[in-house]
Amino acid sequence: MKDGVISKQDFPQFLNHLKKNAKVFAPVVTNGEAGFKEWSEEDSVEFSYSNLKLSPKGLFFPQTETILSFDAGSVEEVPSHEEKMVVFGSRPCDSRALTFLDKIFSEENKGYNDPYYMNRRENAVMISLACSDPCRTCFCSSLGSGPADEAGSDIVCFDLGDKLYLKAVTEKGELTIKDAGKVLSPGDESVRKDAEKQTAEALESMNNLEADLPSVKKNMDDSFDDPVWDRLTRNCIGCGACTYLCPTCYCFDISDEERMYKGKRIRTWDSCQYASFTKHASGHNPRKNKKERLRQRFMHKLSYTVENQGEVFCVGCGRCITQCPVNIDIREIITTFAEK
Repeated sequence: MKDGVISKQDFPQFLNHLKKNAKVFAPVVTNGEAGFKEWSEEDSVEFSYSNLKLSPKGLFFPQTETILSFDAGSVEEVPSHEEKMVVFGSRPCDSRALTFLDKIFSEENKGYNDPYYMNRRENAVMISLACSDPCRTCFCSSLGSGPADEAGSDIVCFDLGDKLYLKAVTEKGELTIKDAGKVLSPGDESVRKDAEKQTAEALESMNNLEADLPSVKKNMDDSFDDPVWDRLTRNCIGCGACTYLCPTCYCFDISDEERMYKGKRIRTWDSCQYASFTKHASGHNPRKNKKERLRQRFMHKLSYTVENQGEVFCVGCGRCITQCPVNIDIREIITTFAEK
């Protein structure tokens, strides 16, 4: 069984079935704002959102996590998580973003493996919710993606009004749908065509930047010292919101906190937009001003990762556009260097 259908009214039965063997996270409204939360029967799942402020990245790569504890006589590593997890409602762009983090935190990245991140990924089932009404700042189609992108998903779910259509895209997804056969009805040609039509209409409604990404990279590399960076940085206040909200940013700091001969080592998200991010112990800072830091952010996403990982590290979710307090727009950066 590779696909299934369930009414929205009966959808909690599906989540309850998943809860028997795993923690289930879904978009739930709390204090007026939708966000990923461990689902319970009292919660109503939110379907009608363009994108959440925070992606599900934090479920796999927490903003803060303890990786070991120590005292005067011993050091003890915190074991990596082995719990099963199901994440429902991730937009396709956010699920795709996890494939980028997979490259960074797995042995694929020069043989280094992060067990904390990778164990969570291996023990998780990702059920993405295809976009039927992309917001005006979404531009995933300009980056080789789309409103029903399957990358990073085990199942893609389509909201077809009074019912949901679930399509498995991995073996893990197939097993999940097969196991839920008691609460799902088999998919048919009618719902498949409805899902295809919805995707085509959503894709048509999106604005395409029509930017040649290889040219963007080349022009960026050739314009490292170009005065254009002064103009693009003029309004930046260095708050770091863009990096904290980005589903593909992965920089972190490690610090030791100690009290009364006991302590713990903590990993915490960090941002290349902070003045202390590259400050050396000597006091020297190779990126001492905002221009150099903002240039690093965009060149990392649009040039350096192309060299090191083979692709642009942006999924076009638009969060950094909608949440930037001074209206810096990554689309403007891309088109600026596409035209140079």
